[in-house]
Amino acid sequence: MKQIALFLLVLGSFSANAQLKYGFKTGLNFAQIRGDSETNDAGESLETWKNTTGFHIGMTFAYKFTDNFGLRGEFLYSKRGAKYTFEGQSYRIFKHSTGNVLTLGTSRYLINVNNSYLDLPIMAYGRYKNFEISAGGYVGVLIQSAGEGSLRYSGKNSIGVDVFDKSNNNKDLSFNLNHNYRKDDPGLGAVEGEDPVTVQVGALISETPKTLGAYYDYPEGSGRLYNSLDYGIVGGISYYFSSALYFNTRVQYGLADITNNEADLSKAHVGTNGELIFRDDKHQNFMIQASVGFSF
Repeated sequence: MKQIALFLLVLGSFSANAQLKYGFKTGLNFAQIRGDSETNDAGESLETWKNTTGFHIGMTFAYKFTDNFGLRGEFLYSKRGAKYTFEGQSYRIFKHSTGNVLTLGTSRYLINVNNSYLDLPIMAYGRYKNFEISAGGYVGVLIQSAGEGSLRYSGKNSIGVDVFDKSNNNKDLSFNLNHNYRKDDPGLGAVEGEDPVTVQVGALISETPKTLGAYYDYPEGSGRLYNSLDYGIVGGISYYFSSALYFNTRVQYGLADITNNEADLSKAHVGTNGELIFRDDKHQNFMIQASVGFSF
């Protein structure tokens, strides 16, 4: 809020200049994360990223070179992400009092990913009557990154012994996922004092947190999953109902890889001796925006 107040003061100092106009806009984001899907041993896709709805709000400013052409910029808080699903071939490593045990099986991850950015789009615009077309680029800085969902897992160890949930007397294990991708520490659950899941693999017992943090399965030093910087291209069209009130629709296409390859842990593949495998791939933001704005 302090940053927005400062921004308003700066814009206000230019109000005497008729060439500079500023305003406010808000609206909805229809967002998705796009990228390569992880595959199983048969080459079949295991991941899907579906659209999610967020919002944006912030200040706008425009400089007119002529009545029909100028530059437009915005300073926006923008929330975007995706509904992520992983289903199929997987593994889990369970920690016990004398070490770890590797199991192979199937997992189903459901995670709603919510990433919040401060976006700065800069665009050239052309105006004809009540219509305005704009195009340019944007830079976004990630300020918050979280995910919530669930995990179901069933599997066996190397000699075919089933993983067993003693807490629920079930071969299917269920966990909650509560991820803070910017703050969670490796190897930790997400809720202190919560009763763990008692997992038995043969004679071995593992007390596993019921709610897993973002990096529960990670070693120290892997880094954070989502990169701080996003950038790309943007273009849209606006219709002005009056000299002040307008409706805008826009496409924002990310060019940056928003995931850190050193922290993008494979959910399907693991080394023979339990060595973790990290993925060298690319994921990008894609978003359609619908906005209502006021220009002063």
